[in-house]
Amino acid sequence: MKQVNDKFNFSIILKSKDIEDSSEYWQDQCWQFYDSICTNLPDGWMEPSKLKGSEGEKTELTTIFSTLAAFGIAGKVFSDIFLDSMKTWLEYRPTAEIELKFPDGDTVTISKLPLAKVSKFFDENPQLSICEALNRFKNSNELHIHSPGS
Repeated sequence: MKQVNDKFNFSIILKSKDIEDSSEYWQDQCWQFYDSICTNLPDGWMEPSKLKGSEGEKTELTTIFSTLAAFGIAGKVFSDIFLDSMKTWLEYRPTAEIELKFPDGDTVTISKLPLAKVSKFFDENPQLSICEALNRFKNSNELHIHSPGS
């Protein structure tokens, strides 16, 4: 069986229905998510987006923590660190949503998935890339089985 490269680049987009994306409060909430992952990463890295000021303005780049880029993240690291941080972060922000966007344009809304089952799926399929594992999970029977606490 051909080994699939377990490292993959993707974007994380943090959204909330009730809070303005550019508000200082929301950016601080998003920074907490970013920090919870970065302090625990054994490999790979993550960085927030940078936004330039309007043309003609003499402003520095603004850091936007609601859109994060992840590089060189292995499936095991994603399962152990990212999913745990996502679950904790979402527990305290019931109107929030986390979306992953892959280079091929595919998107997966993590907050709509049962995270405990996603983690188990990654453990059982370590050969899959993050994108492939999430897409297979989305289309599997696992998603349609409801269990309390997932």
